[in-house]
Amino acid sequence: MMQGEPHYFVYIFGDQTHENVEIGVAGDLYKLTHTQAVPGVESKTARLVYYEHYSAESDALHRQEQLTRDSLDHAIYLIESVNPNWLDLSDTLDN
Repeated sequence: MMQGEPHYFVYIFGDQTHENVEIGVAGDLYKLTHTQAVPGVESKTARLVYYEHYSAESDALHRQEQLTRDSLDHAIYLIESVNPNWLDLSDTLDN
């Protein structure tokens, strides 16, 4: 990612039970995952299990809406297609 260009992330937080997921958009995903509680995520076992990067906020918001409309099974499929062990991906983010 280029410094100075806008960045927007669609994220999915999930827990180890694979029953609860929280889908959202953040402009600074690193800050969200490392310095504060994630809105809507109650569980202390919830972790960043999936994210997508967008340079346009409108694209990120459109994708968030699409994922939110889809079923929980679709979100789980999406997560497991790139992160089958539901590992915490927050350490893969640049500061």
